[in-house]
Amino acid sequence: MNHLLTSKIALFTILCSVPCYALEPASDWLGFRGDGRGIATSGPSTLAIGEGGNRIWKREMPGRSVAGPVVVGDLVVSTSSSGPDEEDLFITGVNLADGTTNWEQRFRATGRPYFHPTSANAAPSPASDGKRIVALFSSSDLACVGVDGQLLWYRGLGRDYPKTGNDVGMASSPVIVGDTVVVQIENQGDSFAAGIDLATGENLWRMNRPAMSNWSSPVAVSSASSSPMVVLQSRKDLIAVDARSGEIRWSFDEGRDAIASATVVGDRLLTPGGDLIAYRITGPNETPTELWRENQLSPRNASVVSDGERLYSLKGSVLVRGALETGEIVWRTRLSGLGSTWATPVVAKDRIYVFDQTGSGLIVEDNGDDAEVTTNVQLEEGVLGTPALANGKLVVRSKTMLHCFE
Repeated sequence: MNHLLTSKIALFTILCSVPCYALEPASDWLGFRGDGRGIATSGPSTLAIGEGGNRIWKREMPGRSVAGPVVVGDLVVSTSSSGPDEEDLFITGVNLADGTTNWEQRFRATGRPYFHPTSANAAPSPASDGKRIVALFSSSDLACVGVDGQLLWYRGLGRDYPKTGNDVGMASSPVIVGDTVVVQIENQGDSFAAGIDLATGENLWRMNRPAMSNWSSPVAVSSASSSPMVVLQSRKDLIAVDARSGEIRWSFDEGRDAIASATVVGDRLLTPGGDLIAYRITGPNETPTELWRENQLSPRNASVVSDGERLYSLKGSVLVRGALETGEIVWRTRLSGLGSTWATPVVAKDRIYVFDQTGSGLIVEDNGDDAEVTTNVQLEEGVLGTPALANGKLVVRSKTMLHCFE
């Protein structure tokens, strides 16, 4: 996602002695989509800038980014890249209360810093276990720092495996599963997934993956009866591997999306592709059971988010709510004025926060049978990274700035 984690650093909490799965959101936001579902307990009720607005601070960052931020306690961590080829890499720790800089680390890329003009070398979202932060860049540089900003280790995966990379960039976000960092470095060259020791930065395992571009991120699955596993998807397959050993637990030959990532919620695994397929995870070494598939719930670029009952899928400017149990469509609404969307929405109770590539941000209120836009805001620049919801605050990373709403 040691298989017993504290509630603060866990991606999933163990609640019983048979395989089971937590649904309560963590208070921190420790990776891409927080705990992997995009859900928080609370968030701001409006979005407004200017005098009297609820944007409590904004600040310039040292470069560009399309990565989402993470929040660990009162610390916000965001990555950036700058320079002619964006070979200068930054990890910045910011105070959640006022946006001031706590610390900043700067590195020089060792791999290929290629990316699409709308993207950046700082594309994957960082991940944290509450004590350490791991940041991966499009150049396949992987750094681990403590919450105090101290560098713990650094890997130039593009230097170790020189054919990694593609012309439009790498964007798969790492995931921390216990004491292992799992990365998907999938491309037309040296294409692989790896489990890396969180303490040392050394490979625990490495497996070859399909030699094609893939920007989806690994997702973690934890159960009380075995060590955690990680689900990897590509346009050729869907597999689950033991996070610590890399042993394959099960696999499907049916390809899935290469941009939107899978979502684990409870004992359900939601995998996007031409349609959204819901599986029930029945055991660590048992092939999941397909429950339903629905093409109207398959997202375009953003990943699906779910609170264990409802699921939300963003299809460009159309937001669709479905029932997790059955895949039934509950409502769909066109979000007027919303442009191209890449950032995955985030959810706090009945509010869905959506941002687009121009910087337009909306709060959509889920009224049960339908939905309505209750507030909108226009930021100074576009948003492609998934926002973070923590401690009642919404932290948004735009192209060169970091914003906080309360």
